[in-house]
Amino acid sequence: MHFEFEHLGTTTPFELAEGQHLLGGGPEDQVRLEALPPGFLTLRIEGSRLTVEAARTFTVNDVLVPPGVPRLVLPGEVVGLPEEMRLKVLQPPDGGTRGVGTVAVLKHLLTEQAGELPSRAPTLTCLTGLDVGRTFPLAEAKTDIGRGTQVDFRLRDRAVSRSHARILREGSAFTLVDLDSPNGVYLNGRRLQATAPLAEGDVIELGKTLLRFQAAVEEPAAPAPEPAAPAAPSESTPPPSEAQDAALPSPVEPARVKSRAEGWFIGLGVATALGGVLITYALLS
Repeated sequence: MHFEFEHLGTTTPFELAEGQHLLGGGPEDQVRLEALPPGFLTLRIEGSRLTVEAARTFTVNDVLVPPGVPRLVLPGEVVGLPEEMRLKVLQPPDGGTRGVGTVAVLKHLLTEQAGELPSRAPTLTCLTGLDVGRTFPLAEAKTDIGRGTQVDFRLRDRAVSRSHARILREGSAFTLVDLDSPNGVYLNGRRLQATAPLAEGDVIELGKTLLRFQAAVEEPAAPAPEPAAPAAPSESTPPPSEAQDAALPSPVEPARVKSRAEGWFIGLGVATALGGVLITYALLS
């Protein structure tokens, strides 16, 4: 693969073979640039495909790339390095195009788009190509993806095989499977070897199409209702003891009971005496 290094107005072309190469200022770096830290940038070349990853933040076409994140780089794109150094990826000399075409993307940027609402169901969202913006729910145990008419998620991308990839679901776990497609399946910039588990925010590359996997959002359990606090007693409400006493029948005072009994006995005595007087008067007359 052909590159062009630029620093202080001086341009130096160079070429790297397929494989992994370290670029930095250390003695172990294959591409040595004294002004850079040792092992600053890792370049992985697979055919006409280039992935770069750095130990520190760098840029691609003036877009920041955080450390430790693989970044796909297309011919013509410029990698920005410290000390105002630039590394440009040149077009192949024969004018050929990249075997597995894609839009250069950064997972960090794709998974943190502003205004995106989380989905309650697991989904695939198309990020590039003719189907950009489409969202497909992963509700079945098996979801086939491709360009053919028999697949579950059909893409209008001629670089995608008729039956390109498959996603298997087992409970809350998802697995990505390459269906032996000629162009292969890439997960977060790395070519898939048969199968791999999927995690939230993973970027899948099929042909020139990028798909983002979004896991289901678990709803938090509803909190148990708190017991209602007892109402504060008002001034007109008697205390509990007084209220209970008020609900019971009032006892009759002993003095009143005694006075009533004496009245009955006195009245009965008077009536008896009068009856005796009347009987005696009647006998004498």
